[in-house]
Amino acid sequence: MSGEHRRTGAPQGPPWSLDLLADLHAGVLDEQTAEELRSQVQDDPEAREILAALDATSAELAELPPLTIPDDVSARIDAALENEVRAWAEQQQPAVPAAEQGGQVIDFAAAKQRRRRRFTLGAGMVGVAAAAAAVVFSVLPANTQSSTPQAQQPPSPAPSAKPPLALQGGQVSLNGQQFADALNSNQYLGSLSDPQQLLGCLQANGVTSGKPLGAREITLDGKPAQLMVLPAGALGEFRLLTVAPDCGPDNPAKISDSTFGG
Repeated sequence: MSGEHRRTGAPQGPPWSLDLLADLHAGVLDEQTAEELRSQVQDDPEAREILAALDATSAELAELPPLTIPDDVSARIDAALENEVRAWAEQQQPAVPAAEQGGQVIDFAAAKQRRRRRFTLGAGMVGVAAAAAAVVFSVLPANTQSSTPQAQQPPSPAPSAKPPLALQGGQVSLNGQQFADALNSNQYLGSLSDPQQLLGCLQANGVTSGKPLGAREITLDGKPAQLMVLPAGALGEFRLLTVAPDCGPDNPAKISDSTFGG
């Protein structure tokens, strides 16, 4: 796509479209459009929050290790797909041999190998694993039984709540993995789980931009505290506000106020 064509989507003023902000974050806009848009979104808190969320997502994905689809899931998908194709073929059984009809013989071994290559996952493709596992249950009709009996597995226990993130040093400083964990958590300590108490706490600390982007229970130098991730006002920068459990209206109870990124 040429720069002249992209200028048809040049900044038109807030509210900005999500596609335009995503293009800015991905660096696909022409230089003139990008510079014009970048200078304008600095004054738009909502646009800055969207760009901050995109930055956080990129940081989180960069921290993830490469994964491959588990062998047991692969085997279940193979069996389910093979049963589906076989059942469909039986329903569509032609009166003459398939070779005379120009039909195609399905090579399951080759199909499995191609599918296994496609399902090798990078850090940015984690969601595909969950989608692949779901295929097993969506493709099997209720009255179809697998040709390979599967042993029933006991139900997995419900995951327990995350323990507090243990930090040291007086001021909160996070690495990439810890930041991604905090950004994707909504974990509040004690009375701060009450929306009114939380609102009063934020206002006491001068925060007027709404609910935190993420929240995490922590211990700082062994003492319980509440960490909240907030926009910092600049692209790619976040405010890490840490308060005591009794933070509330007229009681900022601030322990640490630091930044991440930028």
